[in-house]
Amino acid sequence: MLPGPPLRIAVLANFDSPHAWRWMKVFVERGHEVHAISYYRPRAALPGVTVHVLREAQVHNHAAGGGSGRTIASRLPPSALRLVNAFRFRRAGLDLLLQELQPDLLHAHYVVEHGFFAALAGFHPLVISAWGSDLFQAPRTHAGAFTAGYALRHADLVSGNDPALIREAVRLGAPAEKAALVRLGLEEGFLEEPVTSVNLTPSAGPPTILSDRALEPLYNVDVVIRAFHQLRNTMPSARLIVAHDGSQRGRLEELSRESGETAAIDFVGRVDTARLRELLSSSHVYVSVPSSDSLAASTMEAMACGAFPLVSDLPSQDGWIIHHVTGLRVPVRDVRALADSLHVALLDNDLRRAALAPNRAKVEAEGSLTKNMLVMERHYYRLAGRPVADESL
Repeated sequence: MLPGPPLRIAVLANFDSPHAWRWMKVFVERGHEVHAISYYRPRAALPGVTVHVLREAQVHNHAAGGGSGRTIASRLPPSALRLVNAFRFRRAGLDLLLQELQPDLLHAHYVVEHGFFAALAGFHPLVISAWGSDLFQAPRTHAGAFTAGYALRHADLVSGNDPALIREAVRLGAPAEKAALVRLGLEEGFLEEPVTSVNLTPSAGPPTILSDRALEPLYNVDVVIRAFHQLRNTMPSARLIVAHDGSQRGRLEELSRESGETAAIDFVGRVDTARLRELLSSSHVYVSVPSSDSLAASTMEAMACGAFPLVSDLPSQDGWIIHHVTGLRVPVRDVRALADSLHVALLDNDLRRAALAPNRAKVEAEGSLTKNMLVMERHYYRLAGRPVADESL
């Protein structure tokens, strides 16, 4: 039951990202009026959402708002491309559409792109959500820092997925009193399913590792493959499953051939939720070693399903992955350390089994998508001038 009349929520994001849809889906199901504003028509279906396309007649590419289009604009440096896209959104009528819609609030996802575009439009109240690389990577250039700072200073609320991301948002310009921890979380199906992990009976099947991060440079899947090659010298029965997809897939498949591990590495591409649960349940170890990251939904999925997490030693893991207790943490891009940690994790059945219960409990307590979106709903009502008591949610 809603704590007040339904809100009209406008969202500016890359709607081909599953994260944007998962975020909106809760508010659609709760009866709010949700409007998605997109430069090009999204490929993804958005049931229950009113979609507003600024450039309906154009051929879809991702140059306006992030992606892999190969137009002239898409070959610009990222900082220059963001300025070009900001101009495109304004020229295409973003400001006028917001004036026409008059939503109760505008929510933009990803600070240095849609968050920046929304800030330039000048609409309030404005919520901007940071997702990780938009604050940990993009602001390393002067132009990126300017873009991030401008967006953060003009937001009425900045949300982030973990405390490290919130601290970075404040450092870059978000007022501390306007920054809030709101995790995305997992859909209830992940938490309703019982744990059937191979780690409950660790002698079953070959030692199996799952990587489920995008095949992009940031996520260091090349390091995973190199470490796996070293691991196979001492554990020849081990196998590696590489899920997901991305621009580096061809290069990574070639790397697996060069290392002589083709038969032991299975590239399965993107998988649906049911298949992902199967892969996580049948994998002894889940590996995620990006150079920078917020708390990843894929890590929470692994914890919910019982795969033992082996992750980069980043601040975003603090409070979630306790080294040698609920997982292992390794230095970024350290192949030898990753290979050694994979060996430790796969040999220590007791360590993996002992991590099952606390990891599941942690996700159930703090990683529910529905519960976390109710926190955001409370923020929405406050920003819309209709504050509600916590207990009413």
